[in-house]
Amino acid sequence: MFRLAEITLACGRGKLRFNLAAKHFRDILKPKAFVENQSSEDLISQSLNNPTHSKPFGQIFRTDRKTLIIVPDKTRNCGAPVFLPLLIEKLNQSGVTDSDIKIMLANGSHISHTSEEIEKIVGPKIPHRIEIVEHDCKNSNELTFLGTTKFETPIFINRQVLAADFVIVAGAAVHHYFAGYGGGLKMINPGCAGYETITRNHALTIDSENGTMDPKCRAGVLAGNPVQEDIKDSMRFVRVDFLFETILDEHGKIVEVVCGDLFRAHEKACEIVDAHYKISIHEKADLVVVSCGGFPRDINFIQAHKSIQNAFQAVKEGGVILVLAECEQGIGSETFLDWFNYPDDSSFREALVNNFTLNATTAVSLKMKTRAVKIVIVSTLPEDVVKRLGMLPAANLEEGWKIARKMLSDNFKGFVIPNGSLTLPQLIS
Repeated sequence: MFRLAEITLACGRGKLRFNLAAKHFRDILKPKAFVENQSSEDLISQSLNNPTHSKPFGQIFRTDRKTLIIVPDKTRNCGAPVFLPLLIEKLNQSGVTDSDIKIMLANGSHISHTSEEIEKIVGPKIPHRIEIVEHDCKNSNELTFLGTTKFETPIFINRQVLAADFVIVAGAAVHHYFAGYGGGLKMINPGCAGYETITRNHALTIDSENGTMDPKCRAGVLAGNPVQEDIKDSMRFVRVDFLFETILDEHGKIVEVVCGDLFRAHEKACEIVDAHYKISIHEKADLVVVSCGGFPRDINFIQAHKSIQNAFQAVKEGGVILVLAECEQGIGSETFLDWFNYPDDSSFREALVNNFTLNATTAVSLKMKTRAVKIVIVSTLPEDVVKRLGMLPAANLEEGWKIARKMLSDNFKGFVIPNGSLTLPQLIS
């Protein structure tokens, strides 16, 4: 039987090879290629000098002013080891010394890092030059209450963000499966917000009348998205002096940089994300084989779920998703599994409305998918946990493919998505 050339797919820190017979193959879905005429360093310098709705970088920052640079945690690659040395050099040229600079890891509700992990996030030399702190959403001593949003979300923000003379938000723009887009404003809230703030904001994903996801809480949607609008409203309590935002290709290389005003520059970055990461399809397939793109995008199940959600956009009802997600750090949430203990839909919906906890949104989303399609996951998660989540476990790709193939007809058609964390299929009628 004639087969396609082997397709290499990432899983954790390794690579796996997958073959699909030509008669079953529909397409490989991946981000549109970027035109690379400049190095990442040149892109950074050019953007800093020509920001969006802002003064050039060098005209904003002054001598002897405490400057805080906020960057993502280990779950979100943004190219920080490449751009941080250049940002710090620019600050030094403006008279801001290393001792006046601090870097904060916007952990949101995520766990803290080891020193080795911090070096991978910011680069090996930065920790020896610049003080690095981590946001802890449950440390009330580090939080300041600022008021409530129009959605009645109480806003608690890390006091170090408020105390800095200058604040730089530096991250990557990406699609986010319920907030519309990641990066930008989300670096402050939830990135540097209190646990109660994060929980109340995420609870806006739930339609309280029927206990399902609000249809406007989805990737690529800003207008009318209550989660995003709540975050935007919370920004009136916080000052951000400069946004530095990267767009990465599927290999993790910086291929676009947008700088300037927090709102305008982020909107511009989101347009670039749409142009390259949204991929049109004219028909859904019986099978979608998806890799999260490897570590750190499949560091845990909560992160891997974002790729499953994107793959779901391309699969027919009753179809099969075969996902490669190592999940070396397990589920990634202390409360997620509890949402699968409810005996029936009624008690589950009641808990969503009255006792929402973080990652309940992911539980709702996963339940909706497992009722519509079969999901086979190649991971290191325990079999009983995978089955509890409504999925089918596989120890390796060969086993996963055997399970998936048995559920497909002889004339099935399939998509392959090498990087599900970046690729957002969009059905065009």
